[in-house]
Amino acid sequence: MNTTNKKWIGHLAALTVYIIFGINPNCSKVVVPEYMSPEVYTAVRMLFGTAAFWLLAFLVDVCAAGTERGREQITARDMWIFVLGGILLAGTLFAFSEAFRFTSPCYVSLVSATSPLLVMLLAALFLKEPISLRKSAGVFVGIGGALMIVLFSWKIDANATPIGLLMCFVNILFYASYLVLTRGVSRRYSPITMMKWMFLYGSVVCLPFAIPFFSKEFCPIFFGQAPVSAYVCLFTVLIFATVVSYFLLPISLRYIRPTTVSMYSNLQPLVTACVAIALGQDIFTWNKPVALVLIVIGVYLVTTSRAKENES
Repeated sequence: MNTTNKKWIGHLAALTVYIIFGINPNCSKVVVPEYMSPEVYTAVRMLFGTAAFWLLAFLVDVCAAGTERGREQITARDMWIFVLGGILLAGTLFAFSEAFRFTSPCYVSLVSATSPLLVMLLAALFLKEPISLRKSAGVFVGIGGALMIVLFSWKIDANATPIGLLMCFVNILFYASYLVLTRGVSRRYSPITMMKWMFLYGSVVCLPFAIPFFSKEFCPIFFGQAPVSAYVCLFTVLIFATVVSYFLLPISLRYIRPTTVSMYSNLQPLVTACVAIALGQDIFTWNKPVALVLIVIGVYLVTTSRAKENES
């Protein structure tokens, strides 16, 4: 396979991943909170991910039997990172689900678009990565877009509630922390090994909070009291947003640069907004496209900046 074909595969994989991420909020809004509580929804995603990745790990081990490839050995220190990563992953999914009690898919996706900016700040703080002038400009522009969502939305859009936007920001805080924490182990272990342990530990954390809400009152979807569309959306999230995307991301990163992959995240709010407005889940307001443009510019400046210490 020549270099051009590999790049095309990488771009197609990245494009598919962020289209899935863009549709995910719309599907989740159909299910949460009307037919499933955020606590149970989070636990179901974590348990499904656990089952899927442990099954995949088993199949990989079976296929590798008799070859030189052995099972990955995990150090005690890295296992603790998997534990913390699982907790952060569970927190990310819960805050994402909880946000739908108070706001619309558009705002969840718009705020999520600022995650590369927060990742950059956390990486500078904890990983001592340098911040260039270009990156700093990108952060301020991106924050300007986020502030526009907050300051100009409460009085003109009922979907932009303070607590809803707060949960959106908590979601990206957990997500950004998860990315920074797991950066090192992602270079030492395969995605399947990482995900099987993190989903497992995240499930253990989620279950005690979810069990009290497993009832007909909070989760009618389990008792046959939900429309077909709710079941379709649930399985779409479980299969595509929870499993498929984790296969495609490593493929895209294998063939194109990480900064190039991250630029596809700018598609997420656009896809979410178009689907939400088409489905009647949200309304079009002037601040959404303006905020999106500012966030896209900010992310572009951050992800295309090259520090002197790292030109790769």
